Amino acid sequence: MAKPLIVGLGAAGALTAAALTGVSLMRAERPVEAARLSLANAAGEDACIRTKIRLVEGMTPACYDRVQFEAMRDRAVISADGAPMRVALAHPSDDAAPSETASNCTEYDSLIAQGYGALTSADMRREEYFRRACGALALLSKAAPAQRSSFAGGKASQEDVRSMASTEATGLGETAPGAPVDVTAVSDGVWRIRIGEGETMVYEIAHADFTGDGTGEILAYLTVGAAGGTARTGAIGLMEKSSADGPCGFSAR
Repeated sequence: MAKPLIVGLGAAGALTAAALTGVSLMRAERPVEAARLSLANAAGEDACIRTKIRLVEGMTPACYDRVQFEAMRDRAVISADGAPMRVALAHPSDDAAPSETASNCTEYDSLIAQGYGALTSADMRREEYFRRACGALALLSKAAPAQRSSFAGGKASQEDVRSMASTEATGLGETAPGAPVDVTAVSDGVWRIRIGEGETMVYEIAHADFTGDGTGEILAYLTVGAAGGTARTGAIGLMEKSSADGPCGFSAR
């Protein structure tokens, strides 16, 4: 099983966010009535951005088709405050070669495919926005309307998020039995999970069929770090449930 992303930092804070840079994640149907399915069903082949999260310039909560999502790869990746981002990536084998910069997913994905990577801590932080945006657009451009879903209204409930956190929670690399799990709704589709000294933010992006089985999953971005700290790491992936009343899991993509 992959290491979980949701981590409760130990009581002494011995596990820091900086130690989480290699974190990866795990994968967790009962049909529900059509009225509870995602807006994507009403939009033909469209998938719908359900929350206010913005990945690239011009993205707003709306339904887009696959061609539109693919076109967004050429738009500027933006930061949390909406500012356009640029990331410098170093040549994979020639230390003397100048760095290349990327401002959108077309540029970023091309450089990553050639083995380029961020070297400075500042560029590593900037790169998180590119991983989030480009990973999400890659999945959204292949999504289809969900024919059934275990998520009421195509959104996660507080109990879904709590279930996911409780299943994945660890402390200092080991399961932390009885660790208190605090889940708070920050805004529509945005959740804060606190376990010990660890804090995980969950950002729901869209609900659709991302796996080709007709069942709806929630595309989400998770970040983890110490509560109140600035060093964080994250992953794009799918929130999934096998039944309406079953546990919720997360699989990195």
